[in-house]
Amino acid sequence: MMSRKSVLVCLTILCVMLCFLVLKGENEYTELTFSQESGFYENAFRLRIYAPTGTEIYYTLDGSVPDEHAIKYTEPILINDATENNNVYSARDDVTAGFLKDDILACDQTPPEYNIPAYLVDKCTVVRAAYLDSEGDFSEVETRNYFVGYQNKTGYDGFNIISVVAEPEDIFGYEDGIYVLGQAYDNFINETDKSTLSWAWWEANYRQRGREWERNCNVQVFSAKREQLLDKECGIRVQGGAGRGFLPRSLNIYARRQYDEEGRFYADLFGTDYMADTVTLFAGGGDVTSKLRDRLAAELITGRSFGTMHFQPYIMFLNGEYWGVYWLTEKYDDVFAAHYYDVDKDDVVMIKNGELAEGEAEDYELYTEMMGYMENTDFTIDENYAYACELLDMQSFIDYFAAEIYYGRYGDWPVSNFAVWRTRETGEGTYEDGKWRWLMFDVNSGALKSESVDWDIVRMTMDNSRMFNNLCQNEDFKRQFVISFMDIINTSFADERVNSMISDHLALMSDAMNVHLKRFIGVEESQMFQEAVADVQFFMNNRTAYVKQHLKNNFGLSGNPATLNVEVNYAGAGKIIVNTANITFDETTQWCGEYYTDYQVTLRAVPEEGYRFVGWENAVISDEETIVINMREEGVFVKAVFERCA
Repeated sequence: MMSRKSVLVCLTILCVMLCFLVLKGENEYTELTFSQESGFYENAFRLRIYAPTGTEIYYTLDGSVPDEHAIKYTEPILINDATENNNVYSARDDVTAGFLKDDILACDQTPPEYNIPAYLVDKCTVVRAAYLDSEGDFSEVETRNYFVGYQNKTGYDGFNIISVVAEPEDIFGYEDGIYVLGQAYDNFINETDKSTLSWAWWEANYRQRGREWERNCNVQVFSAKREQLLDKECGIRVQGGAGRGFLPRSLNIYARRQYDEEGRFYADLFGTDYMADTVTLFAGGGDVTSKLRDRLAAELITGRSFGTMHFQPYIMFLNGEYWGVYWLTEKYDDVFAAHYYDVDKDDVVMIKNGELAEGEAEDYELYTEMMGYMENTDFTIDENYAYACELLDMQSFIDYFAAEIYYGRYGDWPVSNFAVWRTRETGEGTYEDGKWRWLMFDVNSGALKSESVDWDIVRMTMDNSRMFNNLCQNEDFKRQFVISFMDIINTSFADERVNSMISDHLALMSDAMNVHLKRFIGVEESQMFQEAVADVQFFMNNRTAYVKQHLKNNFGLSGNPATLNVEVNYAGAGKIIVNTANITFDETTQWCGEYYTDYQVTLRAVPEEGYRFVGWENAVISDEETIVINMREEGVFVKAVFERCA
């Protein structure tokens, strides 16, 4: 029998062996592991990287993919505020023709105010690492982004952060880089007289299109609360028309299975549960200073019968360097339509700028047939108009054209910058009727400008769109167009609503745009942003009076706008649908709007849960939920009475 002492010795040896095995197991890494994950840190730290036994770790700090020529990991890496590092990519002067000031002046054009930053731009530390195994093969690359000390920086509050990391040659390389003048520009100047084109349209690498100009990148997204939402291998391309020549420029980001196993962005980037396969980092297009027009145009008109995008505020870092203020938006495609309209993705047909974007060749033939009918038909004949209403969602067309006309859209519209969609097959769903519906985008270059506040876009659109002009000859269309237009003016474009949204924009963007404009134009504490926003606000606050006169003149209206006052007896008891507008009374009991006396106005009372509708008082005495009233020059006052259910 073993002595007590021998037993204790054996137990001690066993414990030591078990501890050794446990510790050995803990240090056996099966994949590349970082001691700290991507994110925001208040203080500097040392980063440790671990890999399987028998391998060697290599890493880079410039965005490039590590290989045997990269830095060999031998000790922890100091991660601090990378802003103190020299500018690399933001110091380049080959990223836009806008830097070719002498060439632009020689072409009798005005160069933009772009400047290469003379200060150290904000940065994050990008670590890309991989391990080399005993057989000489590299593991998959892992990318981490470290933002240190950003709690002390201004211009980031309320913004999501997106870091795009790619092989430098893929972005800035002479032959294949998608963000530079590059070889395409040199070929262009040797073959073309560039004075015949605006400098923004001069050929360059960044003007190339298609899959061959898509580059692999790592995208990481952090919320405004600095929680990581996304870490994904993606494809990236330059997006836009003239905006490709500007700084910064918009980018399309693609989720594809060729980059990783998931062909979607499985993150709620828009607060709508939409898992996109393509998103756009929108730089503003022709509205690079206020960055307001597209967002305001979409958000004001939300709830009408055509599609708009969602806009989320982002600040972008490109290979670790600050790259400006953007909006993240959806891209109109079959995935977008399937999610927001509850239709089958494979049943979606979509046309953008007159070209097939989703669908088959025969789908495009149906589109051209529809356009041929709409552009070559006499709609004073009611039967023809009735058939037109079977081809397209007329309320969608009316709402879309009314909004674009109000915004002063001209020049690049309606002949371009438009999109329509339909389902190929009919079904029971609301949007499965096969009718064409409209989508709004790119309201940035020729709209919401003070200089065009009095422009008669109704007349201009009649002159430039045979479809719209033909429809305007039909009395039913004319009535519905005028009534719907006034609904939109009274609700979507009400001054209080407009000014509230613009105030929110100023509060969010002011500090961020100071940083942005300093980075790209070299101005500090500039009034450029505030002045650009004020220009939009002037347009919106003064546009209505002109539009009302344009409607009267172009549609031959004999009456004038008169005031409709609607009241409910209890706030929160019910809503009133005025023609096509939903009027809620959550915090008030009164609402007013203006309507032409030429047409009757329809009102419908809709009680909220726990209430019932009793009847109408004042101008109309009725217990019917829906009433039709004649507008009078002196105005009309009606009151809806609700009571609590027993």
